[in-house]
Amino acid sequence: MTGKAILVFYKKLLALYPRGFRERLSESMLQTFNDLYHERHTEGKWPGFVVWMFVETAVGIMREYVLLITEGEIMKNILASSRPAALISSILLAVAFVVAPLIYLIGNLRDAFGPLSYALADFLYGPVWAASLVTLIFILRERIGEHAPRRMSLALLATVLAAATMVLVACIRSANRHYHLTHPELHLENSWTVLTVWTTSVAGVTGAGWHFLGWAFLLTGSAGWTTGQLPRILSGLYLVGGAISLFVYQFPEMEGSAAMLGVVIGIWQGLLLWKSGSAEIQTPELNASRPDN
Repeated sequence: MTGKAILVFYKKLLALYPRGFRERLSESMLQTFNDLYHERHTEGKWPGFVVWMFVETAVGIMREYVLLITEGEIMKNILASSRPAALISSILLAVAFVVAPLIYLIGNLRDAFGPLSYALADFLYGPVWAASLVTLIFILRERIGEHAPRRMSLALLATVLAAATMVLVACIRSANRHYHLTHPELHLENSWTVLTVWTTSVAGVTGAGWHFLGWAFLLTGSAGWTTGQLPRILSGLYLVGGAISLFVYQFPEMEGSAAMLGVVIGIWQGLLLWKSGSAEIQTPELNASRPDN
């Protein structure tokens, strides 16, 4: 490896430093490395020197990031870049809430594109729904969690459980449909036993997912209401939506109302996170109160 190539690699390594550190010291470090390299090269000791400098620099990079984390700068940068993620997640969540149930309601598995449309519904109501919801609540927890750490941590846990449950529902639907389509000779669609077991299992697991979502919404709404970090109306929607979702397992006909509230909450929350330019959501309605214990 030539000296020029070594210098290029070291320059790329320096680019991994945090921006502030890199802007202040990268040029002087690069110049020092270049001078010492040429000195060691004339002495024939450059291989050991290069290895040591690369190792020492890598350790220095990790140390600087640890310092940034303890000072909170990394979190501020993450929160700033989370705005588009929050907006995209809210849109995808709304699409999943509306499009997937619509396909399940009016779709025809025997059509030419029937299996593909149902597979899309499973993808939306499973992985997309889960990833969007977890992303939205995670970002929200990072922004207002310091004001209500316990409630927002519990809300995130309930969200993860809801997400895992809905992915499980999607897997059950997909596996059952695939088995039906690959074994038409069994005429499983005419078996009352199979239909009863399938319907009951899907409804039960779906109800569990909505139940966990209800707890997530209730905890988030409670945190937003008492700390003043969310608008009152949005906090109220969280509470109402959570209360309805909590009992979908008992009253399945309430799923549509819970889904519509989920659409409104998701879009409003995504827009609020997008417009928020600071690390915390501030609203004109209330000032932040003391954090819960």
